[in-house]
Amino acid sequence: MTDGPEQSRGDPGADSAPIRRIIVAHPRTLAALAGRQLPANGREPVADDLGRQTPLGDIYLRSLMRAQLRLGLAVVGVLVAVLGGLPFLFLAAPALRNAVAAGVPAPWLIIGVAVHPVILTLAFVCLRHARQNEHDFTDLVERS
Repeated sequence: MTDGPEQSRGDPGADSAPIRRIIVAHPRTLAALAGRQLPANGREPVADDLGRQTPLGDIYLRSLMRAQLRLGLAVVGVLVAVLGGLPFLFLAAPALRNAVAAGVPAPWLIIGVAVHPVILTLAFVCLRHARQNEHDFTDLVERS
């Protein structure tokens, strides 16, 4: 497409002005491109893909979201297994179910006291892995 008069490619007498290209894109994409030069290698960095909400940027963002979802589901799964396994533990070990320590029944101590360090440990592990996922994603964006 040209902005000026039609030029035929085979006509040697045609005006030798360079052909001007017209970009047809979504207004949001055009606003993001305004006043910005493309990199010398012609490739867009991942940060630009994320900022302009391109399909490639969407893929990167979805991969981070999937990693965080997997982590959350794993932590919840472990928590459900630990807390859900306590009734079976009490059924399997009647001596534990009937034990008393310092006048407090053992099941109360296990559920009221021993579960909290497990929950705090899972929270710490979840936080550490979530930060690692975000750090890996940030490194990916900055490397590109």
